[in-house]
Order: sequence, then structure tokens, then C-alpha cells
Amino acid sequence: MPYGCGEQNMVLFAPNVFVARYLQETDQLKPEVMAKAEHLMTTGYQREFTYRRHDGSFSAFGDSDDDGSLWLTAFVLKSFAQANGLIYVDEVVLDDAISWILSHQRGDGSFEPVGFLHHQELLGGLQGNTALTAYVAIALMEAGVRGQANAAISHLERQLNDISDAYTLAIVSYALELAGSPHADVAYEQLMSKAIAGEEGLHWGPSNAVETTGYATLALLERGDSTNASTAARWLVTQRNAFGGYGSTQDTVVGLQALIEFAAIASFEMDLTVELSAGSWVHQVTINSSNADVVQIVDVPCCANLQVAATGTGRAVTQVVHRFNLPEVEQAEIEMFQIDVDYGTEHVEVDDTIEVTANLMFTPPGSGDAGMIVLDIAVPTGFAPAAETVEALVIDRRQIKRYEIAGRKVILYIEDLKPGEPMQVRFDARALYPVRAQPVTSEVYSYYNPHWRGETLGSSVIVTGE
Repeated sequence: MPYGCGEQNMVLFAPNVFVARYLQETDQLKPEVMAKAEHLMTTGYQREFTYRRHDGSFSAFGDSDDDGSLWLTAFVLKSFAQANGLIYVDEVVLDDAISWILSHQRGDGSFEPVGFLHHQELLGGLQGNTALTAYVAIALMEAGVRGQANAAISHLERQLNDISDAYTLAIVSYALELAGSPHADVAYEQLMSKAIAGEEGLHWGPSNAVETTGYATLALLERGDSTNASTAARWLVTQRNAFGGYGSTQDTVVGLQALIEFAAIASFEMDLTVELSAGSWVHQVTINSSNADVVQIVDVPCCANLQVAATGTGRAVTQVVHRFNLPEVEQAEIEMFQIDVDYGTEHVEVDDTIEVTANLMFTPPGSGDAGMIVLDIAVPTGFAPAAETVEALVIDRRQIKRYEIAGRKVILYIEDLKPGEPMQVRFDARALYPVRAQPVTSEVYSYYNPHWRGETLGSSVIVTGE
């Protein structure tokens, strides 16, 4: 389910689109799956409009940010264009995003970073103007506006002989293949010269190897080199973690897109029997067209050599996952935040207001950047936050990028809080009915590192009738 700011919302929106398109193209999209996919995509699509700026661009917090983000706007354009046909997508939104992107193109066809990206990990291996130009050109072409990408493609063609790192070469190769560039042959030769072959397949790296190999696989698929694409896809499969994903956001997004593009064109007959054995223990798993899309999990005996043998037709992936406990006392987590919430009184009457005060401090053990912080302040049962006082708080404090009122919670998104810097926020809450309100918990945590957190229990408040 997509949620969070404009960046995180899109990271969760895009995989839903990839999977839905794959199931549709392979005639596997069942009505109940499509209903769920439509709900998830529509939710993400509508939520992203919260972060659409007046000029048609997108950023993590919309008009609260100083500028639109070129990277995020290109990501939104690409993802919305791919979702078009699965859900309703307003063409005006796409056109405005394209116009904004092109308005920031330099005279030589390249792009340079515009706007701030709160979560730098979203960039993955994307460093430098050449890689960014390729990324934006890909977004334009995948959105179906190839003509507008011509200047960017010409720039990439001129830069081709100066590219030394595998990541930039992989993403540029994919862009040139999409464009049908006459320089795609040169890029392909350079790309294959940097391929690393091993027992698990082909990959490119070593840094950002999954994302780099994902782009390389997409380039090979676009070129029609199914043999090398198959070998690279096999390597991508072997790098997945125990939950089926990868170690970083862009690894997961790009790796998933590459695997889905490969699976969509690969046609396999599936009628396999896989036999697992460990000592005297034997277990058989049947895989056929009726259950090929289902993960089958088998508990195997501990401390024995596991043998895997397959008979029949088709290809299947076997993954061995080890989970174990360590006989050590769990170390207490370092408190990264100090937080205290006070309601100013213990006894009020209906329709009275209380002043909710939250004191916050980022207290890392060393130097560090908290990034985006979420401050979740709870008001007692029987009270409702006074929205006008919360809105005034946000207007007065530039560090507060956005707020949400969810029932009895006021959620503030805070940026640029320095280590050891105290911060205090205040707003009013109105007593709605008589109640003996018990203490409620407020918390603060890092948006992209939720294990960095702190919490506090407020005091009890009694509300009496008039």
C-alpha cells in the first residue's frame, strides 16, 4: 500500500504497476488480483497529487518545498505513464510534468539536478549529469514521448566514449536501445566488455551491482539479446534476500522491472517435480501451470546436507533461507531522540482548550543527520486538535514541511533538525465531552530509519461537564 511523502509513495506505487502489467501481458491477471492492484495503484496515484506543485512538477512535500524535484518528477512521469490503461491517469498531469522537465533541459540536451531529494538512497547508483540525463530520457521514452527525448539522446551519444563506470554505461545503453540510436551497437559492445561472468550468471558492478545489472538486463532485452538477458536475469534472482527483495530501494525497483520484463517475454512449459532430501527425510514439490505463481515453503531438517533434484520440464528457483537465534542478551537500543509532551493541566471542562506542548531533541551518539523526522503527537481521549492552531504552527516554522491530523493525532514532518538542537511545538486541543482520559503515547522517529525513535507517555486529564 503506497503511503508517506511524495518520494516514498512512488517507490511503493511503482512495483504495483510493474506486477499488474506483467500479469496482464502474460494472461495471469485474475479478477480478485486486479481488484486489489487497482485499489493499491489508485490510492498511490491519488496520494501523489498531494505532492504535485503548482508548476506541474513533484517533490517530497509539494509546494512546501522550495522547488520541484527533477528526479522525482521523471519517476512520477514514468510510473504514471506505465499505469495508464490499468487505472485512470489524467493526460494533463503527464503533459505538465513533461513540460516542466523539458523546461530544465540545458542547451546541449543534458539535464542537471533540480530540487532536493530528501531520501538520497533513492538515487541508487545515479551520480553525475550523464546518468541523470539517461534516466530522464528513459522516463520520457517510456512515457511515449520519444521525440522530446532526442536532444538528450544526442547528448548521450556524444558522451559515450568518455563513460568509464559500469552503472552509467548500463543506464545509457538502455536509453540508447529504447531510442533506436545508431550508437547502440557501440554501447552494447562496451557494456558486454564490462560484464562479469560467474556460476550464477552475468552481472555488472561491483558497486550498485543489482541496479546496474537491472539496467543492463533491460538494455539486453530491448536489443533482443535474450541469451545474455537470461543469464543476467538468473544472476538477479540469486541476489534476492529471504523476503524476495533486495537491499536497497532502487535495487528492488530496477531489479524487479528487469525480471518482470524478462519473464513477460520468456515462455516456459512448466511441469516439474522437485525432490528435496536430507538423510532419511524426503519431500517432493510439484510445480505446474496451476501453481507456478505460488511460493511453496518447506521446512527442512537442521544440521543435514540438503540435496535438490528436479525432473520434468521448465525452470524453477530454489532458495535456501537460514533463520536462527543467537544466545546473547539483546543490547538496548541507543535513544536517538528525546521527547516530552505536556498538556498544561489535569482538569478542564467541556469546550475548554488545553495547550499541547512537545519538546524534541535529536541526540545521536556521534555526528549524524536525522533526515526527515516524523513527530506523532497524541492528544487525550475526548479532545480534538484545533486545526487552525496546527496550521499556524506549520506556517511559522519552515522546518515543519507538512502536517496531518488523523483523529486524535497530530503528525508533523520535520526537516533539518541538528544534533543537540532543541525544538518545541505548541498547538491547542478542545475538550469535546466529559471523560477521565488516560495517558496516551506520543512518538518521534526518523522517516527513513524508523528504528531511530523515541517515545513518551503523556499525563492523564479529567474533563467535567458544564
